[in-house]
Amino acid sequence: MEVCRNVHQIRVDFQITETVKRYAYVYLVTGQSCCLIDSGVAGSEKVIARYMRDIGRDMTEIKAIFLTHAHPDHIGGAAAVQNNSGCKVYASEEAKRWTEDIDLQFQERPIPGFYTLVNEAVSVDETVRDNDCIFLEDGITFQVLDSKGHSNGSVSYLLKEKGVLFCGDAIPVQDEFPIFTELDKSRSTLERLGNLSGTRYCCPAWDHVYGEQEFSQKVSAAETLLRKLEDCVRDVHCKYPEISEKELAEATGNRMGWKDMAVNPLFLRSIKACLESE
Repeated sequence: MEVCRNVHQIRVDFQITETVKRYAYVYLVTGQSCCLIDSGVAGSEKVIARYMRDIGRDMTEIKAIFLTHAHPDHIGGAAAVQNNSGCKVYASEEAKRWTEDIDLQFQERPIPGFYTLVNEAVSVDETVRDNDCIFLEDGITFQVLDSKGHSNGSVSYLLKEKGVLFCGDAIPVQDEFPIFTELDKSRSTLERLGNLSGTRYCCPAWDHVYGEQEFSQKVSAAETLLRKLEDCVRDVHCKYPEISEKELAEATGNRMGWKDMAVNPLFLRSIKACLESE
């Protein structure tokens, strides 16, 4: 789907387990050459290549992949795309650890189906930092925005010429349980992104593209969701201080309307982050 001239959203569907199906969005920016924001899971390169053929482009034209963070649904296709195109890979220093060593990532963040989602590490050619500006060609300049919270190495990329923000998973989606490692940094990221001026479109990895007005509403709703979750966690913990972490997750999930949360390692980490927040 074309978001605006030269910016395309590509949906990649995948299975986490036999019963759990998810999707993520990859974004393609076209000019004289092309670049990707994130790369989806292993096998996503086939979807990307097919989309590019449909619009008259070819994967060999990809000059760069900009990774918002190192989770499997964002880095899984990067090695294959790089092998086909010879492109550079950009990521934060924190994300580089897990991008270049997927075994380390699985050790530190084991999730179901990990090696199905990402089966090959990829080298990071350029590390990015907050407020870096990366010029690829006329009309394609990215500003890097530190977006920690969802993960330690999360960044967003602002396509300056068009006012298009690629935020990865920095903005929790209302119908999903939020995934974050640091609640306070997630809040700071939401505040910063929400205060950006001149953002015409926001392109998240888990949701449709937001126009300027909806973007503001989504940021506000995400802030409310995080407050509600923290209040719920603290209330349950206060009433039942002796319960285990898994029992706390299950009770919190039930109150929030999410079932079977005690077995979800990502939700357990979000619960822990709520208890750790200042």
